[in-house]
Amino acid sequence: MGLIKAAAGALGGALGDAWQDAIHCPTMDNQTVACHGVKMANPNDSRTSNTKGSANVITNKSWIIVEQNVCMLTIDNGKITGVVTEPGRYQFVNSSAPSVFAGEIGDAAKDVIQRFIYGGTPSYEQQVIYINLQRLPGIRFGTGTPVPYFDPRYNTTIELRFHGTFEIQIPDAENAVKFYSQVMAKGVNASDLTVNGLFNNEQYKTELLESITAGLAGLSAENVTYAAIQPKVKRLRELTSVELESIWGPRGIKLTSLAIPAVTPTEESKELLGDRLKADTLTNPDVQRAVMVGSVAKGIEAAGANENGAMMGFMGMNMAMGAGGNILGTMPPTQQPMGGMQGGMQQAPANGWTCSCGAVNTGAFCSNCGNKKPEAWTCSCGATNTTKFCANCGKSKEGAAPQAPAGWTCECGNVNTTKFCSNCGKPKPAAEKKYKCDKCGWTPADPAHPPKFCPECGDPFDDSDLV
Repeated sequence: MGLIKAAAGALGGALGDAWQDAIHCPTMDNQTVACHGVKMANPNDSRTSNTKGSANVITNKSWIIVEQNVCMLTIDNGKITGVVTEPGRYQFVNSSAPSVFAGEIGDAAKDVIQRFIYGGTPSYEQQVIYINLQRLPGIRFGTGTPVPYFDPRYNTTIELRFHGTFEIQIPDAENAVKFYSQVMAKGVNASDLTVNGLFNNEQYKTELLESITAGLAGLSAENVTYAAIQPKVKRLRELTSVELESIWGPRGIKLTSLAIPAVTPTEESKELLGDRLKADTLTNPDVQRAVMVGSVAKGIEAAGANENGAMMGFMGMNMAMGAGGNILGTMPPTQQPMGGMQGGMQQAPANGWTCSCGAVNTGAFCSNCGNKKPEAWTCSCGATNTTKFCANCGKSKEGAAPQAPAGWTCECGNVNTTKFCSNCGKPKPAAEKKYKCDKCGWTPADPAHPPKFCPECGDPFDDSDLV
């Protein structure tokens, strides 16, 4: 009886697998990386006559639906036999799994024998795999431990923390084949793969952070300070992608976007940067003097409030002033235009220059107002100047003498350059109005007497067209 039951099972299974199926992708959203194809007809549905087909058999001449931005793979006994990325409907033709309704009875009979040998189950395995080719965004990541970054401005290594999201893509059929071969689980019982399922593996996120760290080293080599990392995220993604190409490329995965909302140093690094900034500030001689003057002012205030009397306070203050004076005497000269208590304008040092604001400088730009150091030029009269016009003859730096203001002749015959005649007091006649279309730029032949409307655009001439 057992052999008859097995034979009956084999015959029923062969006939069931001979029905033509329609296989499609159940769901393909931006959280799905890959999934198995499913038959559109449910075996439990009362409207289908095929209730005994095997899940791991694609019957001959079955239809397979391929969606947009999806790569479909057909798998036969562990080997990829078909790759499709063009959306549409395709018919599966495979002589190893013929359909009884296609007239291939001989092959179907051979299949029955094969099934009987294996206890009524097929001796081969066929699957349809769908792999998502669209971009998969919103994958979260963060630094579990601080990441070192050498800041070129402060010439020191600081530790940074950041978090954000990234986006990946399996861009084409070639990478889809790589992804199936290197990453996906195999077998009939292998489950579908989601983004969370893929990146629950710490290996991927560790590789991402290592590549971001390498990208940060590239930014440091390009003299990017830590405060400018966030505006340079696009450049960081490019450097990170280059690092990941050798790691994720063989798996068919590419990094397509990287978003980092904030980059913050650790508390220890904040203290380090604060100390460095304070030290850099105090190297400025003007700041040094300001600190000393502030200390002296506090000392005078404290002396006036001395519990033993102001006299005792000021006696101690005199001693401190003597020591402070010695310290101030060893400081570099200030670069401010006024010389403090000594008063007067400072003399420019050797190879120095004095700006128009009064500051004495040695560099190419004024440290007080930012003006550029004037370049000396020699006039045709032989005088050397640093201003735009010659102080000796009045010629401009370009070689022409400045133009005198245009004069006008009064009705009384007197020539004037002011608004009123110096002889009779009459006002200067108003300049003749001239017009130009403010809409299209058309200028009339007689600018003082334009037509009522512009012949080019039809705009009326009024005071808005005065030039």
